Amino acid sequence: MRIGKVVSGVAGFVMMLGAGQAVLAQTSAAGAGGSMVVSMGSMGTGFLVGAGGSLGTAGAPYTATRKTTRVQKLANGTTITHVTTLKEARDSSGRTYHESRPESPMGSEGDSNNFVSVNVHDPVNRTNIFWNSNTKEAIVTHFPEPREIKRIDPIPAQAVTQQMPVRAPEPIKTEREDLGIKTINGVEAKGTRTTRVIPAGREGNDQPIIVTSEHWMAPDLGLVVMSVNDDPRTGTSTMELTDLEKGEPDPALFQVPEGYTVKDRTPEPQN
Repeated sequence: MRIGKVVSGVAGFVMMLGAGQAVLAQTSAAGAGGSMVVSMGSMGTGFLVGAGGSLGTAGAPYTATRKTTRVQKLANGTTITHVTTLKEARDSSGRTYHESRPESPMGSEGDSNNFVSVNVHDPVNRTNIFWNSNTKEAIVTHFPEPREIKRIDPIPAQAVTQQMPVRAPEPIKTEREDLGIKTINGVEAKGTRTTRVIPAGREGNDQPIIVTSEHWMAPDLGLVVMSVNDDPRTGTSTMELTDLEKGEPDPALFQVPEGYTVKDRTPEPQN
């Protein structure tokens, strides 16, 4: 894995993927002068961490339901709609709870709607718990103490193999628009719309493709409470945070359910 620059800024956790493994990185305020404190190791399915300033933010507890609706329109006029409804929470220490369910077509009923997997990440105790209702098994991953690694410079330019000049494709035009502030489900949020224009010929398209993305962020929670992504290639996806309650979640939410088999593991540090 190659790190091209020093990580600094708000204390918290981030996740980086590379070379077939995941890396848990913990940045610290003291490390803002030019170092990064990390714990490294291979992760299992369902590993999830919150980044500083967002999901892992301490001091902004909440419980909510995240509903995502994806609508795709086919060339013959057929409309396909998929909906997922997930529960999530965060306590004042930054511990997070996230459910995951298979995406289901609207109006469908079946066993897939009963299947649920859960991720609980605890940045204070450096643990991640993953369990699902199918296996009735919970995996508790314990991460070692962070260690400091030094910066690794990028590959020198002279070491890069020279290639024949390639004509650069026409750039994608991007515009951002401030949508102001509005209240969404009882929460004040700041909106931003991004419009990307993919020029004709860049992806084999004979006409420009216009993609718009709208995000509404609640500053006090550090959460996106609503987003709308409209892409003619894949359809329209709308996410809305509902049943949002500020305050401490039920502590039992972060505990493995009774009757589940618990397996502990500690990943070996990677050099």
